Formats: sequence, C-alpha cells, structure tokens
Amino acid sequence: MTRALTRLCFVIAVCIRLTPLGTAQENADLRAAADEAKPIPVLSGGAAFVPTWDSGDLTLVSIVSPVLLVPISRNLIFESRAEFEGDFVRRNGNSGDFTGAVEKSLEYAEFDYIGNRYVTFTAGRFLTPFNIFNERLYPNWIRNTQTDPLIYPIGTGSDNGLMLRGGVSLDPGVTLNYAVYFSALSTINRFESERHAGMRAALFFPRHRLEIGFSEQHILQDARINRLGSYLEWQPARVSLDLRAEGAYSREEGDGLWIEGAYRFRNAKASLLRRAQAVARTQVFHTGTVAGINPDLPTTDTKRTEAGLNYYLNDGWKALASYGKTFTAAGDSNIWTVGMTYRFVIPLGPAQ
Repeated sequence: MTRALTRLCFVIAVCIRLTPLGTAQENADLRAAADEAKPIPVLSGGAAFVPTWDSGDLTLVSIVSPVLLVPISRNLIFESRAEFEGDFVRRNGNSGDFTGAVEKSLEYAEFDYIGNRYVTFTAGRFLTPFNIFNERLYPNWIRNTQTDPLIYPIGTGSDNGLMLRGGVSLDPGVTLNYAVYFSALSTINRFESERHAGMRAALFFPRHRLEIGFSEQHILQDARINRLGSYLEWQPARVSLDLRAEGAYSREEGDGLWIEGAYRFRNAKASLLRRAQAVARTQVFHTGTVAGINPDLPTTDTKRTEAGLNYYLNDGWKALASYGKTFTAAGDSNIWTVGMTYRFVIPLGPAQ
C-alpha cells in the first residue's frame, strides 16, 4: 500500500471513529424526514441510438441502460445498473443487412450504508472510482461527447468488493471527497473483476465550482502494475461552460490525456439556440512498455480531436451530431456520430 493511500485510510478511519458521535442526531433528523415523506423504489436510466462511422465503416450503436434504486431502510439503499448494447454492422462489409449480438452486462449491484455525514459503506459490485468518467459521465445521456476517451480502459470498469467513500469539509471554501476500495478477482461471465486496491481523493471548491482530483490503483494479480490518474472539472458560475479533463498513466499499459469543453447557449436571443450546446474534445494516447497487455487500448500512439453539437429537445431527449479525426502512424481516419439519447424516471409505487 502506498504512502498516499495510507494517509487517506487514516483520514477515513477518523471519520468512521466519529460515526457514533453524530449518529444519534443524524438518525433523529432522518426519522423526522421519514415522517414527512417515505421513499419508494425508482426505475430510471437511459436509452441511446448513435450510428457511428469510423474509417468509413458504419456501426449502429444501440444501448438501453436501466437503473434500479431501492430504499431498504433509513440508512441502507440498494442500487443496480445493467446495460444492453448492440453494435450492429453490415453482414457483407459495406452492403447487406445489419447484424450483431446484443452484449449484456451488470455494471453495478451494490448495497450502500450511510454511516454518517462523513462516510458511506458499499458492498457488492460497484463502478471503479478511478478518475470521474467511469462513475459520473459514462451514461450516453450524461456525456457531452459520445465516443469513449482513448484512456478510458485504464483503471476503470466494475469491481466486486468493498468501498468506503464520503466527504469532509476542511473549511467553508474547501471540501475533501474520497473513495477507498478493494476488489476481488472474478472470472464469472458478466461479473468479471480484477483483484486490486485503490483510492481517489479530490478537493472541491464550491464557490468556484471547481474540483481537482487524484487516483491511484495497484493490481494485486499477474503483473501487479500501478495506475495513476488525475482529473479536473470546472463549471464557472457566470458562464454556461463545462470544462473537464482527465489523465491516466500506467508504465505497462500506456498513458494519455483528454480535455473537453462544452458551451450551452443559454443566453442566446433566439429561444431555439438556448437548447443548443457546442462541444469539443482533444486527446492523446501513448502506448506502454508491454504490447497488448490491455486489449481495449489503442495498439499505436494515437491523437484524436472531435467537435459536435448537442440539442436538448426537452429534459429527457437529446439529439446529437459530431465529427472527429484520428491521427496515428498507420494513417489518419475520420469518425462521425449522429443520433439521440433519452433519459427516463419511473416511480415504482405511489407517492407519499
């Protein structure tokens, strides 16, 4: 365990030790809130249809991703997300009907116990908290650019194990949020996970709407490699701008960086333009010292720049289109995306 992970574990241990001190008052607050409104299960999620032309080859990307949230008690919640994705391509290359299998996966199925305001305990299958794209930005209806970042396969995915996470206010202008986790090895179909341990810590500045974070992960199997990550997210209060960036490093797998900006025309005079959002992302990836150790990563050094437009038809529907260009030593290629995403929320019971 590295020195940084040890220090963070000490902070978390202090938070856990403080749990009994705040439990009585917090439970009283929870009981008072429960008397006013009783939570019910909710089914939510999203669907997407995003045809993508990469190097001239068309793939009909179709995704349905349901999310189930079930409150069990005042402090215990069960949540789960599955994904059904079909990447349909032409049977005869550039001609014929579209064909392909529908891939099924269980992204997470976890129990979350709220210990106090500082710590939440998670057990089960959960999204790996390495940087932020995997946990916060992966669903199609959330992300601004539809293609995955080149570095996305480094350190991400789903884990089977235990996690502690929470936040501590350092002063009125700074909050420390953290996640520490351990994952067990699993080769069971649709429940795959690595055996590794890791952490993520970040400082959030609410007045500036700025978050800067760091991730670390150590593989406890096979090559026992280390992965490092960093990220930044900024949403200035006076400008309708989302600025996001992530970096990842693994000596064996490779390293890279992406930065993305998205501007929403909320102050446009024409009402139709207020629903539009311009987005651009540029990224770079360099291969590591062990070729093919992670088959989901590019096999050569790669650069890619994309620009597009999102149009929010309403709170649930989003239309999109983008164009990008990929640069490699083997040659350059174009990548186009068009399509639509949809978000839904369905209460599974009467409102209280």
